[in-house]
Amino acid sequence: MEKCIKKLLCMLLTLGLFFTSYPVYASEYVKDANGTEIVNEEQNEKESNDSESNEYVNDNSEESTELYQNTEVSEYHDADVNEVNKKVDIDEKKQDEVGTESNEDNPDNQEGESKDDEKKDEHLKVNYVAHVQNIGWQNQVTDGMTAGTTGKKLQMEAIKISLDNTTPYAGGISYATHIKNIGWQKSVADGDISGTIGRKLRIESVKMQLTGELSSYYDIYYRTHIAEIGWMPWTLNGQISGSVGLADRVEAIEIRIVKKDDSNKPEITTQKSYLQGLSNNMLTYSTHVQNIGNTAWVSGGNVIGTTGQSLRVEGININLNQDSAHALSGTIMYRTHVQDIGWTDWKTLGQYSGTSGRAKRVEAIEIKLTGQLATFYNIYYSSHIQNYGWLGWASNGQTSGSTGISYRMEALRINLVRKGNSAPGSTSDYYKSKPVYTPKPAPIDAMSQSAQGKSSQTNWLIMTDTAKCQVGVYSGSYGNWNRIALWSCGPGKASTPTVKGEFTIYGRGKSFGSKTYTCWYYTQFYGNYLFHSVLYNRGSMTKIQDGTLGKPVSHGCIRLDINNAKWLYDNIPNGTKVVIY
Repeated sequence: MEKCIKKLLCMLLTLGLFFTSYPVYASEYVKDANGTEIVNEEQNEKESNDSESNEYVNDNSEESTELYQNTEVSEYHDADVNEVNKKVDIDEKKQDEVGTESNEDNPDNQEGESKDDEKKDEHLKVNYVAHVQNIGWQNQVTDGMTAGTTGKKLQMEAIKISLDNTTPYAGGISYATHIKNIGWQKSVADGDISGTIGRKLRIESVKMQLTGELSSYYDIYYRTHIAEIGWMPWTLNGQISGSVGLADRVEAIEIRIVKKDDSNKPEITTQKSYLQGLSNNMLTYSTHVQNIGNTAWVSGGNVIGTTGQSLRVEGININLNQDSAHALSGTIMYRTHVQDIGWTDWKTLGQYSGTSGRAKRVEAIEIKLTGQLATFYNIYYSSHIQNYGWLGWASNGQTSGSTGISYRMEALRINLVRKGNSAPGSTSDYYKSKPVYTPKPAPIDAMSQSAQGKSSQTNWLIMTDTAKCQVGVYSGSYGNWNRIALWSCGPGKASTPTVKGEFTIYGRGKSFGSKTYTCWYYTQFYGNYLFHSVLYNRGSMTKIQDGTLGKPVSHGCIRLDINNAKWLYDNIPNGTKVVIY
């Protein structure tokens, strides 16, 4: 604006000079009536005055005065304007040199704002370096380059991030890491170490954000490469990248700083920027049981159904309560083997498998995982079935229970286990396809004859002959009892005889004993009278203290081989009739 004003003033000054000098040359003489040139006195007087005035105006410029006196009108005008403009340009140049600093400090000065904007357009860079398993600190990388490794199965253990801040905006960068066995560490900033060194602890996820004025003009984008998945989608500004609760390592990272109005930025998709691991309390399941109906939902590892009551499971329902925003992909699928039907169709989360109101037993089950669930986890399940009790742990689609022998499933338990971790128990004998015992014609003896006249609340009957020191196990019903086992036993000695009569099984336990011995797998039928194993050294299941069988030896209980005692413990339900004679 100042330049324009100066030039305008110079032009006006020049025009003023032009109009005051013009009469000296163009109007100095006039003609009379005869055409004779005469001096115009009035004009001469005026010219004289104007001349004095012009001398005063040009008093400070000899060059301008000389030009005024010796130049034609048109020549004077052009020369004077050029000369004045030249002077103005010199003055403006000097003013620019002197006023640069003041322009920048003036918020109303447009030139200062333009230069400031130009400075603010300078690039903001992010620098970062990773500490990697078996390698240590790598070389620093910048702006979208990869820090860490891929394809080498090496975990990142620490990271340092800083900004190359060439912008005038105040602020920095803050970041935090989620570490194995530690969880989220406190945030650090501007080149400090986040993670651990020398402790062999993996980074499992990261989050970072810009601070101060920078956060209003820039976004920080980042993504992580995690084991078994690969590159996670890009995320930004404080969001989590990686996994939480999944026990999965971060192997590499890429970071970018992008201006908010920059169209060349990483794509933010609907895919999950981090994955949430599972715990057993997220897994829930329920069952439908004979004479009971639907049982309450329980979490992973707990038992559904019944034991010791001879009640069949008729159906199963399974669910998984994940955070959908960060859930692993995939589902749980399951099917049941049902009496007179066989294998049902596969069901998925929240769907009932089996029957209801048809009095049909579930005999076996298969459960499997799909998608990322199958990538990271194993699913284990164990059935409690008729005549066997608890079977070993099946997994990932294997058959648990029995088929072809008409045994009911009575209870079930399910566990989710991160791959690489141990199974919840033994994985042997998780499926049966043969009866526990092959029924044989009962011998015609006094025990079997006596048994036919006995009734029981269950389809089992226990007969004990204290004179012959024998225990007979019968299956069937009144008048149709078949003996499936005849065991040697150790009843009470003469001073502490075994109680005689008809009793009912009503309790059981794994062990009892004293300071010197332990008896295993007891089944209770009257007061303190029990079926149990022979005596072992305290706490031992291998070192027998007194293994006497085949004669009266106990303090009133009925001693058995440990395997036979366990079979009674596992298979004979409460309510079973016991006859002692």
